[in-house]
Amino acid sequence: MTGYVLRRALQAAAVLLVITAVTFGLFHAAPSDPALTACGPQCDSAQVAELRISMGLDQPILAQFADYLRGLFLGRSIRDLDGTVLDCAAPCLGYSYVLQQPVLEAVLEHLPATLSLAAGALVVIVVLGVGVGFTAALRRGSATDRLLSGFTLVGASVQIYFLGYVLQYLLVYTTGLLPVPGYTPLGEDPAAWLTGLLLPWLVLGFVNAAVFARLSRSQLLETMHEGYVRTARAKGMSAVRAHLKYTARGASGPLVQLLGLEVGVLFGGAFITETVFGISGVGRLAVDSVLQNDLPTVVGTVLLAAFFVVVFVAVADLVVARLDPRVRLA
Repeated sequence: MTGYVLRRALQAAAVLLVITAVTFGLFHAAPSDPALTACGPQCDSAQVAELRISMGLDQPILAQFADYLRGLFLGRSIRDLDGTVLDCAAPCLGYSYVLQQPVLEAVLEHLPATLSLAAGALVVIVVLGVGVGFTAALRRGSATDRLLSGFTLVGASVQIYFLGYVLQYLLVYTTGLLPVPGYTPLGEDPAAWLTGLLLPWLVLGFVNAAVFARLSRSQLLETMHEGYVRTARAKGMSAVRAHLKYTARGASGPLVQLLGLEVGVLFGGAFITETVFGISGVGRLAVDSVLQNDLPTVVGTVLLAAFFVVVFVAVADLVVARLDPRVRLA
């Protein structure tokens, strides 16, 4: 097991390094000039050239990438627009000349909203996805199965921006059943935190639970026909108990892997959901950064999203290896 953990850790580190290199390359391939964006239209060419030197953009791209990697692990010094030297502690994701603050500081300010949104949506995904998939598998071929299959088909087909705007119109602005969605810190007002995120949780959870439910149904149906499940039934164990004790664990591998990917994507930033509901999270920060040509913030948010995806997928693989010894022995 230790060797498997080390292999997965090295693979995750290699993937993150490649993503960092590709993202950094895209940063330099962008047609906009970070120095001109930071300085503004009031600057002349001499000022822009001076700022490019201050930002280190005059250095070869490999030297800049090495400096960026060094900042991620050891920190580095960055010059502000007025020439002030700022100490950017590790992990240094760069400095946003649009926001006038380190990228990591801006991300941490927006991260609690994204974490709250992702955590609530994850609960909806697990409860709704597993519940619907398990019920449909037990009722295979019945009217309940067909109804739930249609439910998951709708969920897999509908888009977040469409469902989000429709439910906002119906539940918020027409009937007033729910308050206007938004984020309030949990420690400031728990009730406002809950009610403000309830609709985004339901929308994001419903759309993602559909795929989870379809996979759980197919995996459960496949595992139900295994010999050890039939043996348990032949010994007199009830269907529900046999499926909870044996079928669920046998089908858990692909579900855990999908859940790891879902968690990584959710915590990395629900870009569309935050934009639709006006929640100022990491996803909204990334969208605003793209619109403002704030390339350091774009790179930082992309790296954060990639970090969450890679880490949670690796954790899911370790859980699957723990559940199924054949995985780590392969």
